[in-house]
Amino acid sequence: MKKNTLLLLLGFGAMAACNDPKGDVEKDTLSEATADTAVMYDDERGRVEADGAEIKDVGEDFWAGINWDAPVVDDPELRGSEVEMRSDTEYNIYTMDDRLLFDTDKAQIRPAGEEKLKQIVDEIKGLPQSGQIRIFGHADARAGNEYNKELSAERANAVKDWMQSKGGIDANRVSIEAMGETAPRATNETARGRQLNRRVAVVVVTREQM
Repeated sequence: MKKNTLLLLLGFGAMAACNDPKGDVEKDTLSEATADTAVMYDDERGRVEADGAEIKDVGEDFWAGINWDAPVVDDPELRGSEVEMRSDTEYNIYTMDDRLLFDTDKAQIRPAGEEKLKQIVDEIKGLPQSGQIRIFGHADARAGNEYNKELSAERANAVKDWMQSKGGIDANRVSIEAMGETAPRATNETARGRQLNRRVAVVVVTREQM
Protein backbone atom coordinates (compact mmCIF):
# COMPACT_ATOMS: atom_id res chain seq x y z
CA MET A 1 0.00 0.00 0.00
CA LYS A 2 2.75 2.41 0.91
CA LYS A 3 4.50 1.52 -2.33
CA ASN A 4 1.39 2.35 -4.37
CA THR A 5 0.91 5.65 -2.54
CA LEU A 6 4.51 6.61 -3.25
CA LEU A 7 4.09 5.83 -6.94
CA LEU A 8 0.95 7.98 -7.08
CA LEU A 9 2.74 10.91 -5.47
CA LEU A 10 5.63 10.61 -7.89
CA GLY A 11 3.18 10.53 -10.78
CA PHE A 12 1.42 13.71 -9.64
CA GLY A 13 4.78 15.42 -9.22
CA ALA A 14 5.82 14.55 -12.77
CA MET A 15 2.50 15.84 -14.13
CA ALA A 16 2.91 19.12 -12.26
CA ALA A 17 6.39 19.56 -13.70
CA CYS A 18 5.10 18.93 -17.24
CA ASN A 19 2.30 21.45 -16.76
CA ASP A 20 4.64 24.24 -15.63
CA PRO A 21 3.78 27.19 -17.94
CA LYS A 22 6.45 27.87 -20.55
CA GLY A 23 5.91 31.60 -20.18
CA ASP A 24 7.06 31.50 -16.54
CA VAL A 25 10.24 29.67 -17.53
CA GLU A 26 10.97 32.19 -20.29
CA LYS A 27 10.25 35.09 -17.93
CA ASP A 28 12.72 33.71 -15.37
CA THR A 29 15.37 33.11 -18.02
CA LEU A 30 14.98 36.57 -19.54
CA SER A 31 15.14 38.19 -16.12
CA GLU A 32 18.57 36.64 -15.61
CA ALA A 33 19.92 38.32 -18.76
CA THR A 34 20.95 41.54 -17.06
CA ALA A 35 23.32 44.30 -18.10
CA ASP A 36 25.78 43.08 -15.48
CA THR A 37 26.17 39.68 -17.08
CA ALA A 38 26.01 41.07 -20.65
CA VAL A 39 24.58 37.85 -22.04
CA MET A 40 22.14 37.20 -24.83
CA TYR A 41 19.04 35.07 -24.69
CA ASP A 42 17.51 33.66 -27.86
CA ASP A 43 13.86 32.74 -28.14
CA GLU A 44 11.26 32.62 -30.91
CA ARG A 45 10.64 36.35 -30.59
CA GLY A 46 14.23 37.24 -31.49
CA ARG A 47 17.42 38.18 -29.73
CA VAL A 48 17.48 40.06 -26.46
CA GLU A 49 20.77 41.93 -25.99
CA ALA A 50 21.70 42.54 -22.37
CA ASP A 51 24.42 45.08 -23.12
CA GLY A 52 21.76 47.60 -24.11
CA ALA A 53 23.37 48.57 -27.45
CA GLU A 54 20.45 49.28 -29.74
CA ILE A 55 21.37 49.37 -33.43
CA LYS A 56 19.58 52.21 -35.21
CA ASP A 57 19.24 52.45 -38.98
CA VAL A 58 20.83 55.61 -40.36
CA GLY A 59 19.03 55.26 -43.71
CA GLU A 60 20.24 54.95 -47.29
CA ASP A 61 20.65 58.71 -47.73
CA PHE A 62 23.37 58.59 -45.09
CA TRP A 63 25.35 55.96 -46.99
CA ALA A 64 24.83 57.73 -50.31
CA GLY A 65 26.34 60.88 -48.82
CA ILE A 66 29.64 59.35 -47.68
CA ASN A 67 32.52 61.69 -48.46
CA TRP A 68 35.28 59.44 -49.79
CA ASP A 69 37.66 62.41 -49.66
CA ALA A 70 37.20 62.99 -45.93
CA PRO A 71 40.41 64.02 -44.12
CA VAL A 72 43.04 61.33 -43.63
CA VAL A 73 43.70 60.48 -39.97
CA ASP A 74 47.12 59.45 -38.67
CA ASP A 75 46.04 56.76 -36.24
CA PRO A 76 49.05 55.37 -34.30
CA GLU A 77 47.36 51.97 -34.08
CA LEU A 78 47.24 51.69 -37.88
CA ARG A 79 50.70 52.99 -38.75
CA GLY A 80 52.51 50.61 -41.06
CA SER A 81 49.38 48.54 -41.62
CA GLU A 82 48.62 49.84 -45.14
CA VAL A 83 45.09 50.54 -43.93
CA GLU A 84 44.05 54.10 -44.73
CA MET A 85 41.78 55.79 -42.21
CA ARG A 86 39.66 58.82 -43.03
CA SER A 87 37.22 60.46 -40.66
CA ASP A 88 34.23 62.78 -40.85
CA THR A 89 32.13 64.08 -37.99
CA GLU A 90 29.81 61.07 -38.10
CA TYR A 91 31.84 58.16 -39.45
CA ASN A 92 35.26 56.60 -40.00
CA ILE A 93 36.39 55.06 -43.30
CA TYR A 94 38.95 52.24 -43.29
CA THR A 95 40.23 51.47 -46.79
CA MET A 96 42.49 48.69 -48.10
CA ASP A 97 43.77 47.93 -51.58
CA ASP A 98 42.32 44.67 -52.85
CA ARG A 99 45.82 43.13 -53.12
CA LEU A 100 46.08 43.23 -49.31
CA LEU A 101 43.00 41.05 -48.94
CA PHE A 102 42.57 38.97 -52.09
CA ASP A 103 44.38 37.26 -54.93
CA THR A 104 43.57 38.47 -58.44
CA ASP A 105 39.92 37.89 -59.37
CA LYS A 106 39.32 35.99 -56.12
CA ALA A 107 37.07 36.64 -53.14
CA GLN A 108 38.77 34.44 -50.54
CA ILE A 109 40.56 36.47 -47.88
CA ARG A 110 44.30 35.83 -47.72
CA PRO A 111 45.97 35.10 -44.35
CA ALA A 112 47.79 38.44 -44.54
CA GLY A 113 44.45 40.10 -45.17
CA GLU A 114 43.04 38.65 -41.98
CA GLU A 115 45.70 40.52 -40.02
CA LYS A 116 44.55 43.80 -41.61
CA LEU A 117 40.92 43.05 -40.79
CA LYS A 118 41.81 42.23 -37.20
CA GLN A 119 43.37 45.68 -36.83
CA ILE A 120 40.22 47.30 -38.19
CA VAL A 121 38.00 45.22 -35.90
CA ASP A 122 40.10 46.28 -32.90
CA GLU A 123 39.48 49.90 -33.91
CA ILE A 124 35.75 49.30 -34.30
CA LYS A 125 35.47 47.78 -30.84
CA GLY A 126 36.69 51.07 -29.40
CA LEU A 127 33.83 52.99 -31.05
CA PRO A 128 30.15 53.26 -30.03
CA GLN A 129 28.66 49.79 -30.41
CA SER A 130 25.34 51.16 -31.64
CA GLY A 131 26.90 52.41 -34.88
CA GLN A 132 26.09 50.67 -38.14
CA ILE A 133 28.83 49.36 -40.41
CA ARG A 134 28.75 49.14 -44.19
CA ILE A 135 31.36 47.40 -46.30
CA PHE A 136 31.82 48.82 -49.79
CA GLY A 137 33.42 46.76 -52.55
CA HIS A 138 35.09 48.77 -55.34
CA ALA A 139 36.61 47.70 -58.66
CA ASP A 140 38.48 49.23 -61.59
CA ALA A 141 36.98 49.52 -65.07
CA ARG A 142 38.96 46.84 -66.93
CA ALA A 143 36.27 44.15 -66.96
CA GLY A 144 32.59 44.64 -67.71
CA ASN A 145 30.38 46.46 -65.24
CA GLU A 146 28.36 43.33 -64.42
CA TYR A 147 31.49 41.33 -63.60
CA ASN A 148 32.93 44.16 -61.52
CA LYS A 149 29.70 44.49 -59.57
CA GLU A 150 29.56 40.76 -58.88
CA LEU A 151 33.20 40.52 -57.78
CA SER A 152 32.97 43.57 -55.53
CA ALA A 153 29.83 42.11 -53.91
CA GLU A 154 31.55 38.77 -53.27
CA ARG A 155 34.55 40.50 -51.73
CA ALA A 156 32.44 42.76 -49.53
CA ASN A 157 30.49 39.71 -48.35
CA ALA A 158 33.73 37.87 -47.57
CA VAL A 159 34.85 40.76 -45.35
CA LYS A 160 31.41 40.92 -43.72
CA ASP A 161 31.44 37.18 -42.97
CA TRP A 162 34.95 37.37 -41.52
CA MET A 163 34.10 40.30 -39.27
CA GLN A 164 31.10 38.43 -37.90
CA SER A 165 32.57 34.93 -37.56
CA LYS A 166 36.15 35.76 -36.55
CA GLY A 167 36.00 39.38 -35.49
CA GLY A 168 33.04 39.10 -33.14
CA ILE A 169 31.11 41.97 -34.73
CA ASP A 170 27.33 41.86 -34.27
CA ALA A 171 25.72 40.70 -37.52
CA ASN A 172 22.89 43.21 -37.03
CA ARG A 173 25.34 46.07 -37.48
CA VAL A 174 26.85 45.06 -40.81
CA SER A 175 25.63 45.47 -44.40
CA ILE A 176 27.38 45.57 -47.77
CA GLU A 177 27.22 47.61 -50.95
CA ALA A 178 28.76 46.55 -54.25
CA MET A 179 30.02 49.70 -55.94
CA GLY A 180 31.75 48.05 -58.86
CA GLU A 181 33.50 50.72 -60.94
CA THR A 182 31.09 53.54 -60.06
CA ALA A 183 33.21 55.42 -57.49
CA PRO A 184 36.82 55.54 -58.73
CA ARG A 185 39.51 57.24 -56.67
CA ALA A 186 41.78 57.76 -59.65
CA THR A 187 41.96 57.37 -63.42
CA ASN A 188 41.52 53.91 -64.90
CA GLU A 189 44.00 54.80 -67.67
CA THR A 190 47.07 53.92 -65.59
CA ALA A 191 48.11 50.84 -63.64
CA ARG A 192 48.53 52.91 -60.48
CA GLY A 193 45.09 54.44 -60.87
CA ARG A 194 43.45 51.07 -61.41
CA GLN A 195 45.17 49.73 -58.30
CA LEU A 196 43.76 52.58 -56.22
CA ASN A 197 40.29 51.87 -57.57
CA ARG A 198 40.39 48.19 -56.58
CA ARG A 199 39.67 48.42 -52.88
CA VAL A 200 37.42 47.55 -49.96
CA ALA A 201 36.20 50.29 -47.62
CA VAL A 202 34.69 49.70 -44.18
CA VAL A 203 32.57 52.65 -43.08
CA VAL A 204 31.64 52.80 -39.39
CA VAL A 205 29.08 55.21 -37.96
CA THR A 206 30.69 56.93 -34.97
CA ARG A 207 27.96 59.32 -33.88
CA GLU A 208 25.92 58.39 -30.85
CA GLN A 209 22.46 57.22 -31.93
CA MET A 210 19.53 59.20 -30.54
